[in-house]
Amino acid sequence: MKMRNVSLRVITLATLSAVFIVAVATFSIFDIRVQTEQMESSLAEEARTFAREMDAVWRFMDNSQYTINNDSAGNYEFKGLHCAIVGKSVGAIFSANNDYSIRYTNFNPRRAQDKPDEFEAAALTAFNESTAVREYYDVVEDGADESGSPARRFRFVQALEVDESCLECHGEPAGELDITGFPKEGWTLDSVGGGISIVIPLEQQYRAVQDNVVRDVAFFLLLTTVIGIAVFALMSHFVLRPLESMKAAFGEVSEGRLHQPMDNAATAREVSSLIDRFNAMAAELRVTYAGLEDQVAERTRDLRRANEELAAQRDSLEALSAQLAKESQVKSDLLSMVNHELRTPLTSIITLAQIALESGNADGDERRSWEEVRKSSSVLLGMINNMLDMARFDAGAMAVSREVMDLGDIVATVQSTVGPLALNARVTLTTSIAPNVPLVYGDFEKMLRILENLGTNAVKFTPAGGVVALSASVDDGTGDVLVQVTDNGIGIAAADQERIFERFFQVDSSATRIYSGSGLGLALVREYAAAQGFGLSVESDLGQGSVFTVRIPAADTLDFDEGEGLEGEL
Repeated sequence: MKMRNVSLRVITLATLSAVFIVAVATFSIFDIRVQTEQMESSLAEEARTFAREMDAVWRFMDNSQYTINNDSAGNYEFKGLHCAIVGKSVGAIFSANNDYSIRYTNFNPRRAQDKPDEFEAAALTAFNESTAVREYYDVVEDGADESGSPARRFRFVQALEVDESCLECHGEPAGELDITGFPKEGWTLDSVGGGISIVIPLEQQYRAVQDNVVRDVAFFLLLTTVIGIAVFALMSHFVLRPLESMKAAFGEVSEGRLHQPMDNAATAREVSSLIDRFNAMAAELRVTYAGLEDQVAERTRDLRRANEELAAQRDSLEALSAQLAKESQVKSDLLSMVNHELRTPLTSIITLAQIALESGNADGDERRSWEEVRKSSSVLLGMINNMLDMARFDAGAMAVSREVMDLGDIVATVQSTVGPLALNARVTLTTSIAPNVPLVYGDFEKMLRILENLGTNAVKFTPAGGVVALSASVDDGTGDVLVQVTDNGIGIAAADQERIFERFFQVDSSATRIYSGSGLGLALVREYAAAQGFGLSVESDLGQGSVFTVRIPAADTLDFDEGEGLEGEL
């Protein structure tokens, strides 16, 4: 669920509940630990008290041995009432008929019942290993209580210090029989004489701890509940209630009702400041919206007038567009008619000039005149053909065929057409067809026009003594067929290499330019190539020559199997 879809009241209740649960759980854990530590500390002090009392009995009996074992005349008679016997007897009497246990223990006891258990053995080991350790206690599970659950008991062991009186019965030499008839243990003043072991049951103490924890938790629960209710009530009164009023006020603002300001009484200072700012904003909106309807009406009238003017302008533009289309059609028809009408006499002039040249009757000057007539007429006819093709492209009437072409035939035809021009310009024209060049699909006439225009252009811009090469090869990387026209002429600047394919563009357009032309040849080359789906590019450096490349995609080539099927059909 997204937080923006939850009300602040729910968030507040959820937060207070979470804090309440965490606080109660933390307090319960803390109180249980404190109560348990206090209980163990109290039990340890109680056990120390028992140990001091037993030690006092021991010392009293030790100090009273002379009185006990001597009569009034000073005659000694051992009564067998020594300190160990009395201390153990007192411990047994104290432990009778209750769950408390007080006894003496040692690693080498003189009585089997004084043999240490596991806990007492651990305590005696600690006493013998370090003189700083003189008491050892812990809460252990020992046996079972009335319900069958493990019974927990407080175990306490205090070390017994060896003094001079102890050495009479337990000192050196070890093995010598003492006054009671037992062999001496060989103790010294640095020895540990054993320990006073005290066992205290914990059922009553744990019940007290449980009662204390329940009482403390109940009190803390009540306290946190009161605090939570008070916090929620204060927040509801001073924060949530004003926010609900602001929500209703925002709804009225959204509906355009701005006349009733909000009351900021009985709210917190921060919320009151927010309400004051809201009221100020509402007042500004009232001033702003006072004349809005009139402004909207005025803007609506202005928009209506603008729409009427736009409609009139649109009608005018439609009429103008129709007129321009008509004039463009007239221009195209006139251009086509003029070009057709010019082609017929130009063809006749070229034919008559060729006949006159081939008759052999013309002398030198006359022959040169006829040659100039034929040459000029051919140039003019080429320009007219270019203009006609360009008009067809503009009109969308240029038809493109897809037929099988042999680039060798096209290159040979181009050589026969461009060769005389190259000869007259004293430029060498070479052709080469790679043996792996396949047949391709395309429009034969348009591919021929592409190479004728590129070849003628290359001859025109190559100085005498230069070389123009026409070649066809296969790109090993892509399988595309590359038809290239290469020259070592004047070259093309990098800034002009894209513009040369634009219509009527001339690198040198001044009245004194050296190279003539209409600027349509390369534009038509691009149109012819694009119409067939071929790529066209140029690489050139000024003074180094140019390379024009027509790239025929591999998809437009005729593979071997396809060629065999075609040959079989023929």
